[in-house]
Amino acid sequence: MNLFFKGLLIGLGKIIPGVSGSMIAISLNEYENMIHCINNIFNKKSIIYLIKISLGIIISIIIGSNLILYLINKYELFLYTIFTILILLTIPKLLKEVNNYLYTIITIIIILSIYLIDGLNFNNNYFVVGLIESVSMIIPGLSGTAIYNSLGLYDEILNLMSTIYLLDFRKILPFSIGLLIGTISSIKLIDYCFSKYKSETYSVILGLVISSVFLMLIKR
Repeated sequence: MNLFFKGLLIGLGKIIPGVSGSMIAISLNEYENMIHCINNIFNKKSIIYLIKISLGIIISIIIGSNLILYLINKYELFLYTIFTILILLTIPKLLKEVNNYLYTIITIIIILSIYLIDGLNFNNNYFVVGLIESVSMIIPGLSGTAIYNSLGLYDEILNLMSTIYLLDFRKILPFSIGLLIGTISSIKLIDYCFSKYKSETYSVILGLVISSVFLMLIKR
């Protein structure tokens, strides 16, 4: 399977709640290659590799986002029920990596408290959305859409992705800057967290996933 088609599958994994694009990349034996190329982004081979796989990811995200938006408008309750089930299915995998649930509980409390206080209003802050997207791309098993649901951003990010071809630079530029800065800076941070605090890191991720389920139920 060539890089373009692998990118299509990874992109699809990024927009379906409960599915992780990075886990799809691992299953396709491309995760380590992607991390290596991002770490060596100024290398000619890395640039060619990233262009090929990114093209598939971008096309998949645009088409998939439009399809999901259509389904949400037509079958909202059914679709969000499926989304919730998919998110719940990720929890057993995370539980295997967690030894201490303190950080899970703290994360849930923080996310729900912030939501109750100000509704986690990140509307129109596409730089922050780009940062979030970059982190979700790097962490294996972490669904970016689970984070978006936790922060109340899922509908907004779908709208951004489904219309990205319109080249609205007021949205695309801050999103791209956040994505670039977040990706470059978070790779080494994530690598450090997993090497030094693997269980604690997964504990926080578990808290985000559980929070996304609670918030999805609250909003629907």
